Amino acid sequence: MAMQTKTIKQKMQSVANIGKITKAMEMISVSKMKKAVSKRNDSLLFAQESFALLENLHVHKNLSHPYLETNKGAKILMLVVASNKGLCGGYNMNVSKKVSEFVRNNPETVVDVVAVGKQARKIATRNGLQLIASFDDFSEYYTSSEVRSLLHLLFESYDSGEYREVRVAYTEFISSLSFEANTKALIPLSVEASRLLITSNDSEKTQRDFALYTFEPSEQEVLNTVVPAVLMTVLYQYLLEATASEHSSRVSAMRNASDNAADLGEELRINFNRARQAGITQEIAEIVGGSMAVS
Repeated sequence: MAMQTKTIKQKMQSVANIGKITKAMEMISVSKMKKAVSKRNDSLLFAQESFALLENLHVHKNLSHPYLETNKGAKILMLVVASNKGLCGGYNMNVSKKVSEFVRNNPETVVDVVAVGKQARKIATRNGLQLIASFDDFSEYYTSSEVRSLLHLLFESYDSGEYREVRVAYTEFISSLSFEANTKALIPLSVEASRLLITSNDSEKTQRDFALYTFEPSEQEVLNTVVPAVLMTVLYQYLLEATASEHSSRVSAMRNASDNAADLGEELRINFNRARQAGITQEIAEIVGGSMAVS
């Protein structure tokens, strides 16, 4: 009986230690999630003005750009954004399901993958897709040079004419308790679809404002500069959405783990008390039995 109570006590200590670790990880993830959401919000003003200018030039002035038009290529290049680490619940598995769903719905199309994160590589392998490039050493919140190098690779691949479309498989951050895996087209850039990622502007107001502007050196040259900048902004937003979702998922996973540790600790405490009381009862019974035998 003494050995049993000792074993239960050791389990209680182990569960308590695990609970402390998961609680600490939860607090760290909350802080990182808030930072990622803050960075996303900080870039909204630039994104809004960029989309307003792009809409004016592309939609209202009927100008075009190669990254606004679909290629004649036969394949699709998919940028898969997942985490480098685990312990984030179903975050990576949800992205994998979206990639599998897209491949299943497009059986006649060859899909190649550019992976961001170690888990993204595994997603490509799991779905039997060709891995073109992998980025595992990006910083926590992505620097401009990292996003630019990733976008440069996507531009080169699209310019080769081999791919008709570049898509992004990522997790959209809705709130601290809600996030959803999704796949969206990145190139060719859809003005309306991409603006939904940023904000809902009043298009009539945008047209009225820019009608007073004279573009120098020319409207087409301004568009040629604006399109890559907007694509970089959209890609950066996708990456930040995925980062915020990852930390949000990890917060939920660690909170559930902490709650389960607390519940298991309480259950072990009850079992420990029962075993201790049973041991005391047995000792009393042995004393009484020995006393009666002597008398």
